[in-house]
Amino acid sequence: MRPKSLAHRNARLVFRVYHLEKKAIELAAEKSGLGVSDYIRRCSLGQTIRARLSSEEVDLYRLLIEYRNNFSRISNLLKEREDITSELKEIIKDIDQHLKKFIA
Repeated sequence: MRPKSLAHRNARLVFRVYHLEKKAIELAAEKSGLGVSDYIRRCSLGQTIRARLSSEEVDLYRLLIEYRNNFSRISNLLKEREDITSELKEIIKDIDQHLKKFIA
């Protein structure tokens, strides 16, 4: 449980925006995973706001990490010059399975 803060947010700001601006702010706040108040507060204080990744984007990043690891393995095997045929075939098979996900 969070300790109670001694300072409370009790000041209020009110400003007018166009309906389209309101929708844009709400959408940007939603994408960042923040409420509208937090989003506007952070924007006005010059804090960095990052949009949350969608589950699809997270899956793609995981896939890229897996590709990177596979290419590192290939590179290491080539440096060692051992029998790499079986591991290369396994890696190629893994990459083919991932590529079929995009085609299907």
